[in-house]
Amino acid sequence: MGKILVHDKRGYSYHRKDTGKPGRTPKSKRWSGKVEVPTTGWEKDLSAKERRELVLDTFDNDYLAAGRYCQYLVNLSADRETDRKAKADAEYFFRMHRQEG
Repeated sequence: MGKILVHDKRGYSYHRKDTGKPGRTPKSKRWSGKVEVPTTGWEKDLSAKERRELVLDTFDNDYLAAGRYCQYLVNLSADRETDRKAKADAEYFFRMHRQEG
């Protein structure tokens, strides 16, 4: 394949290898979609206190790991309520992690 001209946001331009049609990743470079995620019992219908206790118990009171798990839920969620509650939980865990250190 040839090269294409890329215009950077900072006003720079450069040539790079053309990787093909947009959105057409070769099968050899595609992500399999398999991720090992621990089961925490987190549900959007539980209260904030119950959700956070379940996640903390799963990760042995590691606020950073719990925050990353909730952020993972935010990234994969298509439901607005789940997205909102998981984001609030993630922010809580990250705030608690900062206060520890």
